[in-house]
Amino acid sequence: MAQVAIIVFLLATVMAPLQALADLPRVEHPPHGYGSLNVLSVGDWGRRGQLNQTLVAKQMGIIGKRMNIDFVVNVGDNFYDNGLIGVDDKAFEESFTNIYTAKSLQKPW
Repeated sequence: MAQVAIIVFLLATVMAPLQALADLPRVEHPPHGYGSLNVLSVGDWGRRGQLNQTLVAKQMGIIGKRMNIDFVVNVGDNFYDNGLIGVDDKAFEESFTNIYTAKSLQKPW
């Protein structure tokens, strides 16, 4: 019986990420020179534009335009201590949507 449980666990572990990948939209990015992509990364971005968050966001927009970025990677550590309370949590709008407004940062996802 333990062997069956292990096999079920292993199958679920392998299949769950595959299903998640199937649900992601595919976005094509024509490569820049030498087949490269230009990526901008941000993490631990701050809250509600305080402590220079808006200044960093402005610079990200300038660099994003200059580099003609293909996408932005969020590495996390953004909503703590208690995270977000739901999909309509105003903290997301106040700390992300209203801050990272540069056209160069608006990439398909």
